[in-house]
Amino acid sequence: MKISQILDKIDENQLFVPAFQREYVWKRNDAKRLLDSLIKDYPTGTMLTWDTNQPPEFKGEIQYRSEMGTVKVILDGQQRITTLYMIIRGAFPPYYKAEEITHDTRSLHVNVETLELSYYQKKADGE
Repeated sequence: MKISQILDKIDENQLFVPAFQREYVWKRNDAKRLLDSLIKDYPTGTMLTWDTNQPPEFKGEIQYRSEMGTVKVILDGQQRITTLYMIIRGAFPPYYKAEEITHDTRSLHVNVETLELSYYQKKADGE
């Protein structure tokens, strides 16, 4: 599945993170390493999902209803997917509130000429 499809499935309430998953713990350097690996076309791990119509409780506000039928639940890859969601969408995924994110990785930028990764920083006055 492509990254864009994964993010779309999250936005369309078709892909969920179970409540038993650990919280988002990645730091900015973890996000930089992930994007660097993707840019260099290095392996970045897999995503393991579970298709079920009897899911565990979800993280976030959404609760499973039988009308939803079979849903996908992320069992492995949540840290990577959450990081990509924040960087690409520029927002927190719907299964997290802002106060639950200790390390905000959203402001990571790529220099398209050098492929250098850096976090946005405001220049000090007078620079």
